[in-house]
Amino acid sequence: MTWGERDLLALEVDVIHCLAPGRVGERARVADPSVRAVWCWSPGARLLALGPGVDDPGAVDDAAQPYAPGETPVALTRIAAALEAPGEPAGIQGGPCFTFPGRPAARPPAKLPLLVSDAEGRCAARELSRPDNWQHGEWAELIGGSAGEWAMAVRDGEPVSICHTPAANARAAEAGIWTRADHRGQGLASAAVAAWARREGSRREVLFYSTTIDNHASRGVARALGLTPLGWIWTVR
Repeated sequence: MTWGERDLLALEVDVIHCLAPGRVGERARVADPSVRAVWCWSPGARLLALGPGVDDPGAVDDAAQPYAPGETPVALTRIAAALEAPGEPAGIQGGPCFTFPGRPAARPPAKLPLLVSDAEGRCAARELSRPDNWQHGEWAELIGGSAGEWAMAVRDGEPVSICHTPAANARAAEAGIWTRADHRGQGLASAAVAAWARREGSRREVLFYSTTIDNHASRGVARALGLTPLGWIWTVR
């Protein structure tokens, strides 16, 4: 299938926030109760989706502002202001999103051994120490494979960089990456993400990678892997 920009934006919103079924002509909505509004835009497409129970603001005049990466959309600023309640300011957060090339990303050389979520890797992961930022149940789901594909760089029996699948639907998956503070800047994240993409890419039509405006290390991973810029996703909570 050939994906247009709007289709890709809608697909990523569905992966991350779960687009609710709706009728043609109705405002898109997400099922995620933590979200008030999501604004996605790219050079050729725009999409506004509202959270559960949020009143539709009606026509959104966004044509006057051209696509501007890194710049908060004026229309979203107005929507956020309208959604603010006394003592509950609406917070806006955004960042760039990317797709992986149609061919799985080449795996950069890793400075440490990499495990992936095949049968051998899942068995080996049972012997690893659980990182402190993972709860017991979450860790069991991850290494067991029930939470999607993963890849991790390991040192002295401990994972120090992990790429996993925090969100997915039947057609697409989102990359999630964590690297221990004392192992950042060594290229481990890029190697783990590329290894993850080769596995998850065999199961999904589209792979996404998104980050926040101020996470320069994460944006550096996207550059290192040559990911394809799609647009920016802004969220009001």
